[in-house]
Amino acid sequence: MSIVNITHGDDLDGLTCGALLKKLFNANIVLANYDTIEDVLKNIPETTTQLFITDINLRDALICHLKKICLKTKITIIDHHPMTQLFKVEMRECNIDVHHDTRDCASALVYNLFRHRLEHNASRIAAYAAISDMFEDGPIASIILDHMDRKFVQHQAFILTHALGASQSEEFKIRVINDLSTYAYPHRIKDAVELACSQLEKIVKIKDLVPKKATKLGRLAYMEGNDELSTGEVANIVMDTLGIDVGMCYKINDGMADLSLRGERRLIEHLGEIAFKLADNCGGFGGGHNRAAGAKIPADSIKQFIQDLSEELKPWVPFP
Repeated sequence: MSIVNITHGDDLDGLTCGALLKKLFNANIVLANYDTIEDVLKNIPETTTQLFITDINLRDALICHLKKICLKTKITIIDHHPMTQLFKVEMRECNIDVHHDTRDCASALVYNLFRHRLEHNASRIAAYAAISDMFEDGPIASIILDHMDRKFVQHQAFILTHALGASQSEEFKIRVINDLSTYAYPHRIKDAVELACSQLEKIVKIKDLVPKKATKLGRLAYMEGNDELSTGEVANIVMDTLGIDVGMCYKINDGMADLSLRGERRLIEHLGEIAFKLADNCGGFGGGHNRAAGAKIPADSIKQFIQDLSEELKPWVPFP
C-alpha cells in the first residue's frame, strides 16, 4: 500500500502536516506550492492507494485533476484556506473526504483528526505550526497551547520559522519533516539555529531599507522585493516597520507578479477574500487567511491591484 501526502512546502504548517502523516502512516511526502500543485496532481504515482492533501489552497481549476485521481485512489483533504461552495459540492459528489476549518492551522486539523492514534508529543508539532501561522487562538490550537510551556514552544516554533525563511532547499525541508516526525526539538535539528540567526540578520537589514523603499497608500504600505527574503516575510516587515495596518510585497518574474499581504492582529477585513477577488479580476488567482494572503497576477496589473486593494481597506475606525 502506497500512501502519499501532498503538502505545502513553503512554510512550517505544511511541513508539520507532513511530519504528522509520516509519523502516522509513513507517508511519502511530496512538497508543493501554488505554482506546482497542478503538475504534482498530474503525476501522482499509479500505485498510490491513499492520498492526503494538506495546507494547499485548492482552487476550482484543480477539480478535474482530483476527479481523475479519485477514480483509483482514496483522497483526504485537510485544509484551512477558504473554499468555494462549488469545490465543496464537487468533492462531496466524488466521495472525497474534506476536513476543513478556517479557524485553525492545517496541522492542528491533522492532529485533531488523528489525536487518538498519536502520542502527546504530537501536539507540540501542531503547536509549532499554529504559532508560526498565527493561529494560536484557534479552537483546537488554543486548547493545545493551554497545556504547554508557551514561551518554550514559541521559541522552538520561531527557530523553525526563521530557519525556513533562510533555507528553502528541499534537503532542509525534508530533514525538518523527518526529524519532527520523531518528535525532535527544533533547536536540535541540524543547521536550524544557525539558519534562524542568519535570517534574523537579513530581517534587520530589510527593516533599515523599508522607510526608503516602501510606499504608503492609506492603510496599506507596499514595496517590491528582492531575493533576500520571501514576499510574505517582507510584507510582515513593512507592516511592522511602518506601523501600518496592511503590508504588501511583490516580486516580478516572467511577466507575472507574485505578491503577499500581511495584516495587523485586529484587522477587520479578510485579506484572503480580498486577494481572491482582486486577483480574479486581474486574470490571476489568489486567496489565503484573514491576516495572511497571497496572489499571482499578470505583472502589468500590479498597479491596478495595489489601487484596488487600498480602496478595499475601509477607513480606519479605532477599536473600543
